[in-house]
Amino acid sequence: MTYTGGGGPHGTSGESPKVPSCYAHPDRAAGAVCRRCGRPICPDCMKEAPVGWQCPSCVSEGARVSPSVRWQPRRRGTLGATKITPLVVALIVINAAVYGYEAGHPAFEERFWLVPFEVHYMGRWYQLITSAFLHASVEHIALNMITLAIVGPPVEIAIGRLRFGVVYLLAALGGGVAFYLLAPVNEAGLGASGAIFGVMGAYYVLARNRGWETQTITVLLVINLVFSFSVPGIAWQAHLGGIVVGAAACAGLLARAGRPAGIGPSGVAVTLQALIVLAIGVIALAALSVLPPGHVHL
Repeated sequence: MTYTGGGGPHGTSGESPKVPSCYAHPDRAAGAVCRRCGRPICPDCMKEAPVGWQCPSCVSEGARVSPSVRWQPRRRGTLGATKITPLVVALIVINAAVYGYEAGHPAFEERFWLVPFEVHYMGRWYQLITSAFLHASVEHIALNMITLAIVGPPVEIAIGRLRFGVVYLLAALGGGVAFYLLAPVNEAGLGASGAIFGVMGAYYVLARNRGWETQTITVLLVINLVFSFSVPGIAWQAHLGGIVVGAAACAGLLARAGRPAGIGPSGVAVTLQALIVLAIGVIALAALSVLPPGHVHL
């Protein structure tokens, strides 16, 4: 910014150019003008903004009127093209470790797999969740863990580690409850596929919510469901329960995502919402477990 005078030995009067004073401190010379209101401001009043400098009043006003946004899922993360994530790695390691122990201890497997008769009449309710960490063979666990490694990372990245854990556990429990209600009372079930179907259901909900491509996950779900219902020895009941509960849990976690709020996102609020969804899911599934095993017939 330049200021001109008139007359003098070099065409000026010899008087010093008049420098404007700061609007907030009249005794101080201004060093810039506010890019928002145009008022002169001194160095103490110059607040850095995305473009140029602003005065304290304009900075405060901008903060007051700028809308905050609640947590919303991240857009990055693509099915089959996302690096493996920490919780997915942890789940794979846990499942592999349990299978390593299980393979040499048949009594352990028989204690913790899911038999509807044992759950209801022997009080082994823990089987509804422990069965999701057991597997029948190397091929069984390998197929499940590969699928989890493909589908799990984009969901974990999109909704966060805590929320992903909630979806996974609720889907595992949902698969167990569905097997309890729909399978023959003396049939045994085990495997993480109910939880993994839940993760696929969650991915589909996310894709619809965020405008991602859905054709790939739709084809994957259809193929797996057809396979589940057509091949003997596969617990389609757990797959059905897992996908329904996983999709519902993810929808619950996204229920208020992205809506304007008076305050910004909070880690406490995110944790509280995840715990509420987890509690509601557990209570609802526990209520279904009050029914006798094999009570529902499809």
